[in-house]
Amino acid sequence: MSKELDELKAQISELSKHGRLKEAGPLLEQAAELTRQEYGDESATYAAILNEVGGLYRATGEHTESEQAFLKAKDILAKTSGKEHPDYATTVNNLAGTYRLIGDYSKAEFFFLEAIDIYAKTVGREHFLYASGLNNLGLLYQDMRRYEEAAQLHREALEIIRSQAEKGSSYATSLNNLASSLRAMGRYADVEPLLEEALEIYESTVGKKHPLYALGLNNLASLDYSMGNYKNAELLYLEALDIIAEFFGEEHPDYASATANLGLICERIADYARAEEYYSRALEIRRRVLGEDHPAYIHSLSTLVQLYERTGKFDKSEELRARSNRQGQ
Repeated sequence: MSKELDELKAQISELSKHGRLKEAGPLLEQAAELTRQEYGDESATYAAILNEVGGLYRATGEHTESEQAFLKAKDILAKTSGKEHPDYATTVNNLAGTYRLIGDYSKAEFFFLEAIDIYAKTVGREHFLYASGLNNLGLLYQDMRRYEEAAQLHREALEIIRSQAEKGSSYATSLNNLASSLRAMGRYADVEPLLEEALEIYESTVGKKHPLYALGLNNLASLDYSMGNYKNAELLYLEALDIIAEFFGEEHPDYASATANLGLICERIADYARAEEYYSRALEIRRRVLGEDHPAYIHSLSTLVQLYERTGKFDKSEELRARSNRQGQ
């Protein structure tokens, strides 16, 4: 059975790497069932794979299934490891992430705070896991528009990570998180040095052909977009798109996101024909890769509807609006 599990996990890894998450889902469920049969209903090993199931469902927008998987893993770990254990805290943190995505901010905050408290008691306040918990809570506060609190959490996380090791990709990601909070407050002069430092770190650690470097370019492009520097933003988005295409291929959620970003630029500069092309391409990739129930697909539908209405293509907008309403039901 272990060999069968290994083969399943290899298939899941390959599908996930190429963004084929819908195809990976049934295989991961199968792997979880095999794990349950081999290790038992209340084993830490079974809880670990339930965490993977929850993460995959969260990525595909199936939030009820994600929540159920994390809750089951949490209950198992409460019995096997106890509630004062880093593995339990990580599962609680994962559950909070799902609540954040569905907009249940009260539950998300409660569980993020619980995870942080457990990390503080078990691994300490200088540990990467504690810093990661602070970053996650900071991202939630960004969603809640509590930007000053978010920035403070990201600064604290940044200091912990800086003191632990050389400035690697995790440090660069913390720089990006802080920059995001400051950008939301309009503090653009403070944002640019953080993003440039993050990009330099990505270049020196993972190279210019890596998705993390593309993320750095994307963040700089978003800053340029916010400041009205649309031409430079477009060039940076295009560079990021090329990296993602080379690394993942064009049938990947990240490629769809980068394509949608280019659509935003084109719409802002009134190049509506190209905006429609980019939005339509992103929509179809998300439909094929993520499915029509995924929030990203539904958001793409809404974006394209708004473009059609703005440009007077009301027949197309009505057709898409009907599809959007069906998916939102």
